[in-house]
Amino acid sequence: MAFKIYKGDDVVTEGESPLNITGLNPNTDVAAGEYQVVRAEDDNESDRVDIPAFKTLPIDVTGVSLSPKTSNAESGASGNRQLNATVSPSNATNKSVSYAISPDADGLSVSGSGNITWTENTPSGTYTTTVTTDDGDYTDTHVLTLTEPEPEPEPDPEEPPEEGE
Repeated sequence: MAFKIYKGDDVVTEGESPLNITGLNPNTDVAAGEYQVVRAEDDNESDRVDIPAFKTLPIDVTGVSLSPKTSNAESGASGNRQLNATVSPSNATNKSVSYAISPDADGLSVSGSGNITWTENTPSGTYTTTVTTDDGDYTDTHVLTLTEPEPEPEPDPEEPPEEGE
């Protein structure tokens, strides 16, 4: 038995059950009666029946990627690195992410937008920032390495005078 689904006077889909209405925005409430269904046989159609209210499905997150993956800087001076999280797919319904950095260190933090900051008091070491999606708990990481500053070169001592001078 064939069916037709109408939106107003337009047929949006027809065929055997089950039918899918395509082209709707994800995670959207659709009001009762916005679509109607009829049974269709030959050129005859039954009376239209309102389709009950429904909500379209969200588009789930399938992953997250963080860039850059690594950064290097010298300790002893304040600084920052901005990280960028890309949630997949690009049309996912909930692209919210959170950031955490470890291990804890004096003067080291990461903001909710992925900006890592450190102060001159942050010790040298390796610090891992993890981004986590709210939808699906997908993760990726960035490694920040703070190294000891290069020591200033010692000035050359004056060369001793050669003998006989």
